[in-house]
Amino acid sequence: MTDDARINDIYLRLNELTEDVATLKIQAGTIGTSQVAIARTVTLATGLASDMREVKADIRQVKADIRNIDASIEEILRLLRDRNNPSA
Repeated sequence: MTDDARINDIYLRLNELTEDVATLKIQAGTIGTSQVAIARTVTLATGLASDMREVKADIRQVKADIRNIDASIEEILRLLRDRNNPSA
């Protein structure tokens, strides 16, 4: 192989390596960006799950309060009926 052929071969290989490195940089950037996006999504999902647990607890409390109010109203109505109906 002549010197010119060797130099051309080296340049060809160097160009291929340069392309491979550029491709790897793009892939690494994409993977890094994807990892950040996934981490943010997981963080948001975890926060939302925590918020939903609090909302569910609040809803359970509101339901319990409504049941207590219903019972109180029933008791008030019973007392009013008894008061208006002394013979009962």
